[in-house]
Amino acid sequence: MWRLLIFVIFVIFVLAGCGSGAVVFAPTPLPPDLSPMRYTHPSGAFSIMVPRNWPVFTQHATTLAAASFAPPNTAEPLLTMSVTNLAQPLDASNFGELIDRYQQEIRPDLTRYKEESRQAMGDGSWRMTGLYQGAGGQTRQINTFIERSGSFVGVVEVTLPDDTMLQTQLQTAINTFQLNPDAALEAADASVLVSMASSRIDILNVNGWTTPGGVFYITGEIANYGTSPIVDLPVHAILRTSDGLAVGDAMDVPMGYAILPGGFAPFSLRFGQGQPALTASYELIAGAEDWQPDTEAEVYGPDDLSWIDASSFDEDGHLVVSGTVTNIGERLLHSLRVMVTVFDNQQNVIAARFMDLNISELRPNESTTFDIVVTEIGGDPAQYVVNVQALP
Repeated sequence: MWRLLIFVIFVIFVLAGCGSGAVVFAPTPLPPDLSPMRYTHPSGAFSIMVPRNWPVFTQHATTLAAASFAPPNTAEPLLTMSVTNLAQPLDASNFGELIDRYQQEIRPDLTRYKEESRQAMGDGSWRMTGLYQGAGGQTRQINTFIERSGSFVGVVEVTLPDDTMLQTQLQTAINTFQLNPDAALEAADASVLVSMASSRIDILNVNGWTTPGGVFYITGEIANYGTSPIVDLPVHAILRTSDGLAVGDAMDVPMGYAILPGGFAPFSLRFGQGQPALTASYELIAGAEDWQPDTEAEVYGPDDLSWIDASSFDEDGHLVVSGTVTNIGERLLHSLRVMVTVFDNQQNVIAARFMDLNISELRPNESTTFDIVVTEIGGDPAQYVVNVQALP
């Protein structure tokens, strides 16, 4: 069935070559072949044909498979997909009720979105056209496609651009979206479909770089736009060839005990053997099939801790961040952890490091000091951010 856009949103990064020394990688020119390639979500729940040079952000949880794509050198996704398993197939009546519920209750942009029209498509899916009132009064045109296959339901959100080439690429993409109801997604309520669209987490300021010793790093930040802490979120990097074959991978969690609501945490993925010669891009995935948010985590940050800091360079030329942290709250705090995120003048994360302080506890109004030496760095430091957390 041909789906038409009506006009009334894994991260993949391209790598450039490097010489000796600490090098910050920059995007290469667009490859000669810009034809679409099929993206399949790690869960297997859906696939879609997209331009091969479009970055992708993938979210993979036990009950939700989601991804968003953005054109190169842009920050805003134009194509977003969310898929969940409702346990039972929906008949036409129940499917209509689900569409109403999504449009009237579940959408994360309800207060800024207005539906303009609704049309049944020949393949059984539905297309809703609407307007989104953005910051500063800017109006954006949104097409929403909702379809079902077995007990699976998929929502595709398309933000309509002005550029005619992007319009054509989006038109091609939405007509290749396919659900796979045999994928292993646990049953859930349709409300989980809001998780991706609400951008609860985001991957920011990503940078790939190599040390003089040949170790390859991918560094960046995870942002928490939600209302509860995010604990032990897996961040997985996959190195790929120009043909999409995996030639290396690394996984870790962001530094710190949790990413507090409205906060950020750095991550640093290390490839000790360096970047394989055939690597052309890397893919970042936040989350994993067996990861679930811990909404009960108790982690203390700026509301209970205050710190001052300063930077210098030691005799070996390493960046040193020193400071004093004070317990300004009324709780007895334990296991203090200090994180440092270093940026270049383009806001790329070029280093990240953490240290657990060697004190058993910090009483109210007590202070302690810290010194963190950043021995490996992927560029010229322009600024840094210190964050301190503690446990009960």
